[in-house]
Amino acid sequence: MIRKIGNVVRAVRGRFITKRLHATRAAAERRMRSNAALWQTLQDYLACSNSTGGEYSDYMALYDHVRIHRPREILECGTGVSTVVIAFALRENEREFGIRGRIASMEDKEQWYRVAEELLPPDLTPYVDLILSPRVEDSWYLFRGIRYESVPDRKYDFVFVDGPDFDSLSDGKLTFDFDLIRVVEKADHPVYAIVDDRLSTSFVYQKVFGPDKACYRTTHRLCFVGPVTCHDIRGMEAQKACFIHSFRYFGVSELEIRLQPIKRTGPR
Repeated sequence: MIRKIGNVVRAVRGRFITKRLHATRAAAERRMRSNAALWQTLQDYLACSNSTGGEYSDYMALYDHVRIHRPREILECGTGVSTVVIAFALRENEREFGIRGRIASMEDKEQWYRVAEELLPPDLTPYVDLILSPRVEDSWYLFRGIRYESVPDRKYDFVFVDGPDFDSLSDGKLTFDFDLIRVVEKADHPVYAIVDDRLSTSFVYQKVFGPDKACYRTTHRLCFVGPVTCHDIRGMEAQKACFIHSFRYFGVSELEIRLQPIKRTGPR
């Protein structure tokens, strides 16, 4: 009976989230269409790039963040349609507020790097540094991840994480996108980030910065991080509480714990 109730609750919750997700995407497309210049620039790029792109809600979240927070140094992990949206917002910021921003747009796949190099609108190229870089492995305490090797050393105040592929170079296993951690380690100023629908990456960021600083929103399928500085990175001492919570004997536990004696085989 309890299992049936749980299944019903999960089904209702799933339908609610799906409905909200569709509503969010539809509202984002309407808003984007209302900015005629942005919409036309985006459609022209999509028509030539043969890219499936992302969701309009992703682009709207990026555009809104850049317009509201007016970052000067942006790290984009994964070049693509998002590069056009962010650069367009930077151009509007410069025209309206006199604030000049720039993007270090990282890409490890030469095919997509060449497409962006060829198709990026000329009026947006002054805002973008396209950088072709290989992937490398990195680690933080228990976690290993993948990052770009040649990220420029800048005081980034916004990071968009949509790359690189995070399968391990050594064994092909699932890891996470590492670059944001290296950015925040050197930042004594507030840094914000948006993570595309990458659950392992969002999970690790919650462990590194805490769930109050890294929030995954199912209505957007994005993880929003920040504001964070180097002082918000939690070492293993802060993680002990997470491990203790996971090993609770009673109530909801993140690990399966069975209160039963160990069966011994052989002499004591």
